[in-house]
Amino acid sequence: MTDNEVPSARGLFMAAQRHAQSMPRPIDIGTQNVRVTNFMSVGLTRARDGFLHTLLEPTFKAQTFEQVILESREAAGKLQALGMAKRVNVALDKGPDDGVRVLFQCEDGSRYALKTGVNVGDDEGTANVTGRINNVCGGGEVLEASYSRGSKTQAAFQGSLSLPVNADPRRHIEVSASQTMADARPYSAHDEVRRAVGVAYRATGSMLTHDVRCTAAWRDICNLGPEASPTLRTEAGHSVKTSLAYTVSHDSRDSPTVPSRGSLVRATAEVAGLLGGLKLAKVHGELQTNQRVGTDFVLATGVQGGLLVGPGRSPLSDRFFVGGQTSVRGFEFRGIGPRDHNDSIGGDVFYAAGVSLLTPLPYVQTPALRGHLWANAGQLALLDDRGLLRKAQRGVREEVRRFFMCPSVAVGVGLVYHHSMVRVELSCGLPLVAALNDRPKPGLQFGMGVQFL
Repeated sequence: MTDNEVPSARGLFMAAQRHAQSMPRPIDIGTQNVRVTNFMSVGLTRARDGFLHTLLEPTFKAQTFEQVILESREAAGKLQALGMAKRVNVALDKGPDDGVRVLFQCEDGSRYALKTGVNVGDDEGTANVTGRINNVCGGGEVLEASYSRGSKTQAAFQGSLSLPVNADPRRHIEVSASQTMADARPYSAHDEVRRAVGVAYRATGSMLTHDVRCTAAWRDICNLGPEASPTLRTEAGHSVKTSLAYTVSHDSRDSPTVPSRGSLVRATAEVAGLLGGLKLAKVHGELQTNQRVGTDFVLATGVQGGLLVGPGRSPLSDRFFVGGQTSVRGFEFRGIGPRDHNDSIGGDVFYAAGVSLLTPLPYVQTPALRGHLWANAGQLALLDDRGLLRKAQRGVREEVRRFFMCPSVAVGVGLVYHHSMVRVELSCGLPLVAALNDRPKPGLQFGMGVQFL
């Protein structure tokens, strides 16, 4: 073509077509077929071949680029969740046989950990030390041992080995052994030693968490004080219990200690005596809801209940106890329900309900400190001739009616402080209704813990 020639329209079209064909075309990763033929990891020093095979099986089964990317990221996330790697970078490269190679560039996870801490709750504070070995056998296993002492727990030891199921951090099998020696004074004049071994399976899903636990426990009620009641002396001694328990829960709260929205639903069923020892059945349920009212107020409601049944009188170690700052406020710890002299002896059936309003405080800038208005009610009773089934003048039906219609009630105001690990409450309570056996506690009451009514 000379300078004076003008290109024809057809010539321009053909040139543009050839240029377009020479340009790289975008790939639809959702439909582009591909297969993974090789895997390589850098920096991951402790991982069994069998574990990696299970972890990466979905990646090798992927059929498109999109599936390979998603499954590779999922596997990398599992490595981090199991503590085997602190950080994982995923890269894809050309592999042998026209396939794709998956490369994990990892920063190895910590192998050992030792920590000390303080736990608070149930009217007790404990100091503990915990040692932990991560990735014991190259498959995300965790071996942990802890020792603690507290104001009521004279000594407690627990050891456990946790094993992920199919390389999934959301599913674990745990084998554990523990021994606890606790002082029940001043609420009951005795000590209790518990030794237990167990195995549990725990699975966490998007909506529900399931926990199945089989436990064998040897309990000893001992070291009775000279003021111990006749009931406590009858209960003293050894008992053996083998039990199977199942817990299901759903927790959508934005905080486990001071939530501002969301709900908690939890239910536990336990059957004992399948392999010998004590025979009983026990159920316990809890419901909690939290919702914002306006912009600065939070309305919280909670309901709890439980039932324990079995042949004859129930053992003291398995009974429910109600009362205290983390339970029904305005009463002493274990201050509601049956008593024999000065000993709280617990009950077989209970319910507790509460409503709270968290409010902003004037001249206080931090949202961690809130005002607290509350009302609590609860009741606890035995299911034998000392409680609801006694043949009194009113009769059993009247006893049951009074149990549900006449709870112990308290109201109060106070302060709530939201720490990152614990909830701290200072309340001024006023008991409105109390039974003869109850131990009301008007005035100031201090509590620290995670679970509150």
